[in-house]
Parts: sequence; C-alpha cells; structure tokens
Amino acid sequence: MPESASHASLVAALVGFAERELGALASLAIRDDAVRPIRGERPPRVNGYVPDLYATDVPTTATLIGEAKTTADLETNHTRDQITAFLAYLSQTPNGIFALSVPLTAGATARRMLSQLKSPFADCDTRTVVLDGLGVTAC
Repeated sequence: MPESASHASLVAALVGFAERELGALASLAIRDDAVRPIRGERPPRVNGYVPDLYATDVPTTATLIGEAKTTADLETNHTRDQITAFLAYLSQTPNGIFALSVPLTAGATARRMLSQLKSPFADCDTRTVVLDGLGVTAC
C-alpha cells in the first residue's frame, strides 16, 4: 500500500518499466498498488504478499512482479521475505521478471540485496532488475 508521494513515484517507475518491457497498456494485464490503480484493479496476492505491481502481456508469455521500496523500507526482514516469496513464484513461471524500484541513493544497496536473495534461484531463468532513477540495472 502506498504510504507517501515518493513511494507512489517509485510505483509509477515500475508501471513505465512494465510498459517498456511487455508492451503498450492496451496489450497488458497490469495491476498496481498506486493511489489510483490502472483500471481500478489491485495486484493479486503472491505467496502471501501483495506486490506493488503485477503485469503480464496478453496473451501471457511473460510475468513481471515489481516492488517499490523507500530507503527506510529497503533493508527490513519484511522486504527480504516479500522479495524471496516473489522470486520463488517467478522461478516457477516462464519468462519471469522481478523489478525492484528504489530511490537513487538506495540503488547500490538494492542491487547487493537482490543479488543475495536470488542466489537460491540461480538455476531459474527469472530476470531481476533494479530501477533507481539512473536507469535499469540487471542483477
């Protein structure tokens, strides 16, 4: 659930990334947890957690889960548990993509953390990226 304007802008970055990765909104099934979600739909619960963004192309060939974290929320046990749950789900999904949107000042921390959390899923084809205002960095 968005708690601030900065969180809402991080979610907006996820929506933009989903559009670039999967296609125009007309060909996407996208659900985000923004103040005014697109088409009024909220993301589904994934392994016990609701992501900030859940998107698929239509017809479904790829699934993108996105999570937005402010600097204060990034290095918590809850965040680690969420990301691990999302990566576990995507590891069972063809063409899975996980995107973590953070402020610029948290980019290095997010990349390090995502690298650690995805190691149990190294045999999977899930793509992981960090959006930090400078662009998209693969992890």
